[in-house]
Amino acid sequence: MKTKMLLTLAIMTLTALNVSAVSIGAGPSTIDYGSLVKGGYAEETITVSTSGGEDLSCTIEYTGDIKDWLSIDRGTTFTLPANSRADLKAIIQPPEDALNGKYAGAIYIKAAPTTEVTSGAGLIVGAGIKIKITAEITDQEVKSNKLKKTTISNTELGMPLKFTIILQNTGNIKTKPDVLIEVYDDSTRTIKKTYVATPQAEILPTQDGEITAEIPSNGLETGRYTAKVSSGQEEQTVSFAILERGTLSLRGILNKITLNKIWVETGETVKITGEMENAGETEINGARLNIEAYLIDETYQTEKLVKAYPSDETLNIPVGEKTELTAYFTPNAPGRYNLQGTVIYSGKKTTPKATILNVIGAKTNYLPYIITLVVIVIGLAYWLSKRGEDDRTRRFKTIWGDYLGLK
Repeated sequence: MKTKMLLTLAIMTLTALNVSAVSIGAGPSTIDYGSLVKGGYAEETITVSTSGGEDLSCTIEYTGDIKDWLSIDRGTTFTLPANSRADLKAIIQPPEDALNGKYAGAIYIKAAPTTEVTSGAGLIVGAGIKIKITAEITDQEVKSNKLKKTTISNTELGMPLKFTIILQNTGNIKTKPDVLIEVYDDSTRTIKKTYVATPQAEILPTQDGEITAEIPSNGLETGRYTAKVSSGQEEQTVSFAILERGTLSLRGILNKITLNKIWVETGETVKITGEMENAGETEINGARLNIEAYLIDETYQTEKLVKAYPSDETLNIPVGEKTELTAYFTPNAPGRYNLQGTVIYSGKKTTPKATILNVIGAKTNYLPYIITLVVIVIGLAYWLSKRGEDDRTRRFKTIWGDYLGLK
């Protein structure tokens, strides 16, 4: 009986203190970064999740011999929304003076309800997840990579072959691995093209790098082809077709145009941004934003074309991607302007989009005029003070003498 009474009292006390339980999970439970060189780099992904109905305020702590080597890409604190999951990038960067050997440590993720952290109400029962970390520092450099993915789309006769290749650096030093591309004729199995591609930037250990390779298709006729992509001991094959010109659809959509300001003064330049989407089957080349500015006469509800403003840039837009194009407009007269935008590409024109710009007259700066007037008056007063007395001088001194200090 006494035990039950104590248990009941404890539950009532915790309830009165507004205790909150926390639901949080994280994985993996251990991370082994393997062999690292001094001054090296490696990263792994930790997935944190909660099934609770409250947002959680999470804090990161590090322990062990390598606590100063560890970091999380979200910093030491972050918010985990209710009933959600998040991927954290756990990074290790040993210093240049690290000693060879095996090291261990841990990453602690502690969580509590955000509402109670901010309000400070009651006793908070939080939750913590421990992730064990191991790593080894070595002088042995390992250079290796994994060929993760290769993609190429069908193209048209005379158009380039465009490859996208994803590589993962599986070694312990940063590298720029070469990739060999061989294009075979499907019917004769003979090599038609050979090309070597290299990443634009070095790939850090454990990270992915992307190579975009554009190979001219001259000498290739319409038909089916196979490309063998290889890097080190890894290789992949992809198939594609070269089609007659005009087979693939070319379709661009101007989603919207926006302004950096909707109210400006005359003579002030406004930046116009158009969001262009490639919704076709082939790359859009040379897309340019064209803006037509119409000054609206509010009295008669008419519009007057002021000037067309094409953008200075032309861009290529890959299939399925969106790109921002910009143009600039400087109004010379106040009023309300209707700015209509279209994108010109490959002899085609998108459906126009429009927005409104309000222009007010520039404020006049009277200071230079005032300064000039004061200088003229002072100069005139000085000149009159130096010349002899006559009727006009005496009259001027009588009227302005007190103000200008003339005697």
